[in-house]
Amino acid sequence: MNLGKKVFLLSLLLLLLIVTCVYKHTKEFMNEVSITQGQVANKEEKVQASEIKQSQKKAESEQVTSENNEKHEANLDESIQSNNKTTNDKITKFEEQNQQIEEIKQPDLIILKRKDEGYRRSNGEFFYYELSPKSKEIQDKLYTIMKNEPFIFGKDDGIDYLKINDDLLNKIIKIMQDNPNLKFEIAGHASIRSDDDRYNKYISVMRAANIKKELIARGISKRRMKARGYGDKIPLIQDQIKLFNRIEFNIIGE
Repeated sequence: MNLGKKVFLLSLLLLLLIVTCVYKHTKEFMNEVSITQGQVANKEEKVQASEIKQSQKKAESEQVTSENNEKHEANLDESIQSNNKTTNDKITKFEEQNQQIEEIKQPDLIILKRKDEGYRRSNGEFFYYELSPKSKEIQDKLYTIMKNEPFIFGKDDGIDYLKINDDLLNKIIKIMQDNPNLKFEIAGHASIRSDDDRYNKYISVMRAANIKKELIARGISKRRMKARGYGDKIPLIQDQIKLFNRIEFNIIGE
């Protein structure tokens, strides 16, 4: 075999060897790529599965939370309604008890004397039953004022007019000014010393006289007023207790 043929054969063998090596390495590379892609795919599938699982858990958790919130709100509403009902029941019970206590403890109202026993009248002065309907209406208003706002004097045998009575006196003055045709008796009642009629009468007269003096100083004509004291002869009765100390304004002329 000549040299040319030997070279040709060697070249051919070398080419085959190169092709074989390339094929082998290419196959190994493709296998590695395939494995890597498979691993990536597996990882992606695992990640997706994990994300799906987490989403499901989150959705379940949100659903549970929502259900719990709804239950809590429902329980809260029931609790509020129950508390409101309990509170209303307590208020109703308290009002009923209060009403029962008031019915038991509330004393009879003070009724100022209108039958005129014991009062003095002279020179055409009127008793209550002799007044016109309009004057009786005014007299009733005076009785209400004096019942709710009695005149206040100093301790024990105080007789001087006190400034604390100004609001009450102004109400009386307003009635007198609105009805200039009416005449009034300022009736004092007092019981300071038991079994001392003269002293009690003196206190009642002086209190009435000092109120008259105050009214004159405020512009009311002295001809429209008479100050009288009745001592302890005409008490008021409340709960079987006699009440003495007071001032009354009685219409005696119109």
